[in-house]
Amino acid sequence: MDILLQKSKIDYSKLRSLIQRTVAKELSNLSEPCYYPSMKKVYYEILHYTGLTDKDVSEFVDRFYRDSKYKDFRLHKDLATNLYIFLMNIFLQKNDKLLFTYTIALLSIRYYSNLMHKMIAYCNKDIFRYSLDNLNKTHLFSREKTIPNALYFLSKEVSKKYERGIKNKDVDNIAKFITEIRHRINQSVKSFAGVYYTAHEEGKSIKTVKEPDEETNAYQYQSQEKESKLVNDITKKITIYKFIDNKAVLDAKQLTKVNSSVSTLISNKLADVKFTNEIKIVIQLFLKDLRKVSDICGKEYFNYVRKLMGIKRTNQTVYFKQQVNVLLLKVLDEMKYRENYNKMTSQTQFLMNLYLAYYMTMVLRNSIC
Repeated sequence: MDILLQKSKIDYSKLRSLIQRTVAKELSNLSEPCYYPSMKKVYYEILHYTGLTDKDVSEFVDRFYRDSKYKDFRLHKDLATNLYIFLMNIFLQKNDKLLFTYTIALLSIRYYSNLMHKMIAYCNKDIFRYSLDNLNKTHLFSREKTIPNALYFLSKEVSKKYERGIKNKDVDNIAKFITEIRHRINQSVKSFAGVYYTAHEEGKSIKTVKEPDEETNAYQYQSQEKESKLVNDITKKITIYKFIDNKAVLDAKQLTKVNSSVSTLISNKLADVKFTNEIKIVIQLFLKDLRKVSDICGKEYFNYVRKLMGIKRTNQTVYFKQQVNVLLLKVLDEMKYRENYNKMTSQTQFLMNLYLAYYMTMVLRNSIC
């Protein structure tokens, strides 16, 4: 790795931005059925920002595994995999553990995409949705609620296990890391594909809305497209561009009377790609039952948020208040504040959830009104 590092001319700022942006975008897109990311472009962009070539990486791989039992293993000698390993080592040397985990996530996404192309080459979105909803509860995709959540969870898990070996350039440990992460994703994809093909044979699926063939349907379809773009834009604004809406922080804080330092820290911690999927779900659920723009931009907005947060019973398995709480608990874990939260009264806990609900929807509100 030292020789490869000497050959490189790394633009750390652009490389960091590329990895963060790519992971956030792909994790967001992976929420859609039958989405298989294309990672070739990312590989060449990374080469560009490191000042390296295919030949440089190939020579590094040959040197690195030359005296090991892995020298003829195709999986371990994959160029893109080893370029990512090289980056992981660099980020650990710089004590940038966040980028270390993001790079593992990038590798996980690549393995997932390659395996899905191999096992479900011609994908039907309706059958895909059905299969995802009918997985065994212990399946990684089901246990972590979504595919992007599952891949990010796995990335964080293996990052802790193999951090030292990757930092120390331990060939055996790195080979075990590659084997484990590839094997675990392979297991999940293989069992998912089994459910998918069984559903296909039995004619089971979750039907999507028909393509618009009339003026009314066309309007509805266009509205859905606009809503989807809005959700993605706001999610990226918070997670990728790390936008902190100070006006929203102040307004949400005044409405809920949540402690100033805690509320500010919640908003700051929220600006992280690891929360991409949860933020996206919350915004989608907020927009789901809106009837008109004035419900966001007018005085009705405050009543609408209170109504959503006041629901005590519902037949829906996923709803706004619930998902706000899911997101809040994850943010509090990141803040190391969950224990404090658990000791609070139910009223104080509710106000913290309400703060997050107001803050997130105010970022949306301030962006479009």
